[in-house]
Amino acid sequence: MKYLLTIVYIIFTTGGLALMKLGGDSFKVSLTGGPMFKMGWLTFFGFVCYLISFLLWQRLLVKYDLSYIVPIATGIVQVIVLLMGYLIFKEKLSIFGIVGAVFVVIGIVLMAFGKR
Repeated sequence: MKYLLTIVYIIFTTGGLALMKLGGDSFKVSLTGGPMFKMGWLTFFGFVCYLISFLLWQRLLVKYDLSYIVPIATGIVQVIVLLMGYLIFKEKLSIFGIVGAVFVVIGIVLMAFGKR
């Protein structure tokens, strides 16, 4: 139960990023002929997920040590986003990206064990 808030934050952050990417370039703002604001559904839901993740992030920062939660949560998000890019969006992975992700995972494990 202790890590539930972090898991929910990670789900909303990565889900929001994926939905905004899937929504493509559907966000439009114009001031000619009066103000206009237009956004596709996927982009909108991605934006809502990301907004929720921001509110959860604020709670995480208050609840946990800053030097602990920021590197761990952002590291996990970075690795998941790297995998999403490869698996969902068919983005290419470089050897540097893979090595970097391995180092991030090692760092997360070391920090998690160091906190105990």
